Amino acid sequence: MTEKFKKISDTFFTVLGGILVGGGIIFLVFIENPVRYFFYTVLLVAATNFKNFRNFKIDFKKAARGFLITTAVIYLSLITVLSVSPFLKIMEFKWSHSDWKPVNAQTIQPFTSWDTGYKRKGNSFVNIDYEYQFSGTTYKNSESEALYQYYPFWNRETSQDLVKEFSKSVSEKIQKRDYLILTNPDQPEKSKLFLSTDLLYFQGSLFYDAVTGFAALILIFLAIIGAVFMWPRKRRK
Repeated sequence: MTEKFKKISDTFFTVLGGILVGGGIIFLVFIENPVRYFFYTVLLVAATNFKNFRNFKIDFKKAARGFLITTAVIYLSLITVLSVSPFLKIMEFKWSHSDWKPVNAQTIQPFTSWDTGYKRKGNSFVNIDYEYQFSGTTYKNSESEALYQYYPFWNRETSQDLVKEFSKSVSEKIQKRDYLILTNPDQPEKSKLFLSTDLLYFQGSLFYDAVTGFAALILIFLAIIGAVFMWPRKRRK
């Protein structure tokens, strides 16, 4: 009976783990990031490990595991670098959309807000409505979540104050024209707006949220350890 229960339990957690991993992959590859980032990674790994493909005939499981691990590491590194560098993200987009042309905004209207949804907890973000001209015709478009900003757990400002501060920084970027709009000449109604051209914008990345969250865990762990060691000393006194 115990052995049967263990078998069922192992199967359940294996399936659950597979679902969670699969869901995470789908979220990162198809929802949170452009699919082409994943294709870049696969092509890079395949090109750099071309000679190792013969290992698939020798030990398929080991070779496949190594290929998947390498792909995962490079993919996570790629999306992390692009998430913290608006400049590199623009360069990648220009490279992958080489025929798209820059245009000037006729009007640009930001709408800042606070997000506590499933994708990002506790961050400011901005949606942009804008108009531009191409070949004498005016087009309207919008860029959802054109820019966002995360905050460390120790930040005690209210969400209203944080959004207000973020809105001010967005307005300054627009006034300084620190943004870029690209449009498809063949379909000028299609366009892409980048609200920041900074080389680094660490606080606008999910990586920032992960790092500050990890820092919080470390501080909590150190506090617990400190309390454990200090408690006996206080009792002796």
